[in-house]
Amino acid sequence: MKTNRRIQGKVRTQWLALGAALVVLAGVLVAWALSQAAERVQVVQVARAVPSGQAFTIEDLTVTGVASDTQVPGLVPAQSLDALVGRIAAVDLEIGALVQKGMWRDEPLLAPGERSVGVVLAAGRYPAGLADGDLALAAPMAPGGATEPTPVRVIDSAVTAEGDASFTLAVAEASAVAVAQLAATDQLVLVGQSVGAAS
Repeated sequence: MKTNRRIQGKVRTQWLALGAALVVLAGVLVAWALSQAAERVQVVQVARAVPSGQAFTIEDLTVTGVASDTQVPGLVPAQSLDALVGRIAAVDLEIGALVQKGMWRDEPLLAPGERSVGVVLAAGRYPAGLADGDLALAAPMAPGGATEPTPVRVIDSAVTAEGDASFTLAVAEASAVAVAQLAATDQLVLVGQSVGAAS
């Protein structure tokens, strides 16, 4: 009888110890979950796909929580969501993507009545420092050519270590073909123009 009572006592003690351990574990898990929720920040997320070149609408964007230690630089805080409406997507954005700096631009690449023209120029055929957003004049190399200097705007640029450069230019529709022909026949030069100059 005493042996049975001892066995029952040991079993009861083991169950009590196991129950206490489970209570402690549950408390730890609840505390961890609460701390994780407290350390989340609200950022802007893509709610529906937005192709490059399209303006954001309020329906395209939403807010989501991410861990505060998420290693993604340039995330847009939730309070800036309204400021993104009307901005132009610079890249194709898929549903669920977290919006980061560099994914949008303020202006469309091309204004109404403009066409894009790609050109590759050797060093010395364009002004040093010519960069995205700058204005320039596209002119023929040969003086007195049939093509008049044409105002252009740089919308994309890349320069190699050797100094050669590729530019995508925004050109008025009436002059786009002439500028493209000069570029194709290696007769194009770009001349710097101040931002305040009339186009």
